[in-house]
Amino acid sequence: MTIRPRSLLLLLAALLALVVAGCGGDSGSSASSDTSVDDLLKQTFSGEKKVESGKLDLSLKIDVQGGSSQVQGPIALTLSGPFQTQGKGKLPKFDLDAAFEGAGQSLKAGVTSTGDKAFVNFQGTEYAVSDQVFQQFKAGYEQAQKQSADKGNQQSLATLGIDPRRWLTDAKNAGEAKVGDTDTIKITGGVDVNKLLDDVNTALEKARNLGVQGSDSLPEKLTDKQKQQAADAIKDLSVEIYTGKDDTTLRRMVVNMGVDAKDSGGGATSGTLTLDFQLLDLNEDQTIEAPSGAKPFDQLLGQLGGLGLGGAGSSGSGSSGSGSGSGGASAEDLKKYSDCVTAAGSDTAKAQKCADLLSP
Repeated sequence: MTIRPRSLLLLLAALLALVVAGCGGDSGSSASSDTSVDDLLKQTFSGEKKVESGKLDLSLKIDVQGGSSQVQGPIALTLSGPFQTQGKGKLPKFDLDAAFEGAGQSLKAGVTSTGDKAFVNFQGTEYAVSDQVFQQFKAGYEQAQKQSADKGNQQSLATLGIDPRRWLTDAKNAGEAKVGDTDTIKITGGVDVNKLLDDVNTALEKARNLGVQGSDSLPEKLTDKQKQQAADAIKDLSVEIYTGKDDTTLRRMVVNMGVDAKDSGGGATSGTLTLDFQLLDLNEDQTIEAPSGAKPFDQLLGQLGGLGLGGAGSSGSGSSGSGSGSGGASAEDLKKYSDCVTAAGSDTAKAQKCADLLSP
């Protein structure tokens, strides 16, 4: 896999864009413990809500045992940090940290965008993305946002076809609950897996049609066989949804799922998965600053290449980038990449093709 700074920034910015655009522009409606579940879901997942800043807090815990799966034992992934919009269609500021624990490994990384510069953190060390690469990414992001706006495409969960009213079963208004310091209404329910997968397919298709950034790296849709395999394997899927009492804006979603699947070798894989998404400190000012003492990004590429984690980095002394050794790019390849991006100027498509120079 080639380590591409533009792709890393794009993935995280796309996530923020969906959170912000998916929740929207006006003040929303108030709710209470007496509001019907259908009304709560409709108000939460449709219309526009004001989401200009806040803190993301996402965690994924997986515990799978048995079978031929390479994912064994407890694994934990987290993504958290503040974000701040800079106006409609503009690249938001953000400072997101990610961590992985499991399978005897521990990795920490992060990405920061101040709106003018970008930085990547790996295992506690900060690296500065070159201004040319960041400006290319920023221009491409904002151009895509403008094209989407010109077409009248408001990217949101609703426009992507995600409607929990179609697949939640036995949904209940479970009363008031706190998410951080915010009063919310909690909704609980089970899930009709087949109907949920139908929504997933609709979302994948619409994401491409609407030009959602990063959607070109997603599968076009799940095949009927994949849907059936998923439906057979997923057990006891349940959801908790927390919507703001004053504005019916989604503040938290918890998904719990059991898995029991047979593999082609006759073995069985079983386990649990818990996904917890929270949106905290909504519309409160966030401080996002450039880290001090950041090193050149080329040093990170070299480190990752030396670890065998990507196709960008040093491939060993004396290498001329022929693809020998660890399969990473040489210093000469990195120089060619930098020159290519500079020569691309404002042509985003040409700049994207420059990453091929770092491929093994």
